[in-house]
Amino acid sequence: MQVDVEGAVRTARLAAQFDWTWYLDKDLSAFCDAAGWSLGESSDRRTDIRTDLRVRPPRASVARRRRMFDEMSVHVSDEIDRSIPWAQRRRSLVDAFAALGEGLTLALDNPTRVTPGESAMMSWECPRVWIKLQIVYDTVYLYLISQESQATADAAARYDAGYW
Repeated sequence: MQVDVEGAVRTARLAAQFDWTWYLDKDLSAFCDAAGWSLGESSDRRTDIRTDLRVRPPRASVARRRRMFDEMSVHVSDEIDRSIPWAQRRRSLVDAFAALGEGLTLALDNPTRVTPGESAMMSWECPRVWIKLQIVYDTVYLYLISQESQATADAAARYDAGYW
């Protein structure tokens, strides 16, 4: 299983410094140009992006919401073949997550949040974006999330936990 630590760090640094507005027509092509990525197919709900990261598949995507988006998801590891035994897949995912997390921590400092477990996650709060690394099924994603969207998710989690 391949991971692109250097590409993930480069993407996170760019995201942390980018002047996000979260408008599709302003930010999406500008961020992709700055990253050296190309826009792919687009529908009313989603835009696919071809990245230059050294993983299979080299892609990212955004969920569209009229003229805006709240989050970009970027593959930073290969997708693991499901024919490989579960224990071996799990070990590969944990190793990939650890390598990526170490690289991002060196670049961004200590994470703001860390969640262990099967869907391990670490995130960094930056002035204009939340950067989140997470194991999702058979790959590791780097998410770039708007502050507003993260605040909404945090409020929903507090409510679900009974803190209202």
